[in-house]
Amino acid sequence: MLEFNVTDRVGEIVIRRAAAGNAFTGEMVRQFGEIMLAASRDVDILTLTGEGADFTIGRDRHEPRSGTPFDTFSAVSNLNKAIAAFPGILIAGVRGRASGLGVGLTMRSDIAIASTDARFGLDEVAHGIPPMFIMEEMIEHLPSKRAFEIVLSGREFGADEAMQMGLLSQVVPAAHFAEALSGFVTALSGRDRGVVLACKRYLRAVKKVPLDARPAFALVEQTQFAMSKH
Repeated sequence: MLEFNVTDRVGEIVIRRAAAGNAFTGEMVRQFGEIMLAASRDVDILTLTGEGADFTIGRDRHEPRSGTPFDTFSAVSNLNKAIAAFPGILIAGVRGRASGLGVGLTMRSDIAIASTDARFGLDEVAHGIPPMFIMEEMIEHLPSKRAFEIVLSGREFGADEAMQMGLLSQVVPAAHFAEALSGFVTALSGRDRGVVLACKRYLRAVKKVPLDARPAFALVEQTQFAMSKH
């Protein structure tokens, strides 16, 4: 139900469960984590899309429960860790519905390109679940009051609002979604891969550096990169 292909260190993951809104089963969550670990070895640029009309409506709430809650949540935690550890560029291509886990995957991607028909929402609270894994990442993107309102209300919001919040990189017309996504990947593939990956490493690292120390950190990192090219 997850398809993973790689060509010249450019990979794609396609969620292939369109009839169910690309909802994730427990096995799919586990498989996704394994794919991300494989991609970390073999891929520099990775796209994530859903088959059919939707990105993903999140976890399959009709799946019979098995194992302990710790087992279930460990699989999600492992997936999130695998995404965080991925050294390449993860690009989410979002159209249609992106709910629950779909919102989390959008936020955890390095780049998120959405079509104008994309719809986002968190329905966990309505189902009696505090979405802690999503809130863990959401506070990196949104002010706490904005994030809390989205979590508690469970309301659906569109691509323009998601873009305004900072959850997305681009919003493109639905008719040109595939073209825009492939065009971005093609352009990125034509860049110096070492420079592209260095940008990601630096952006992650500099966020952890105190504001007044960032100029010195930038000087050291820029110099070290230049020296590594000679």
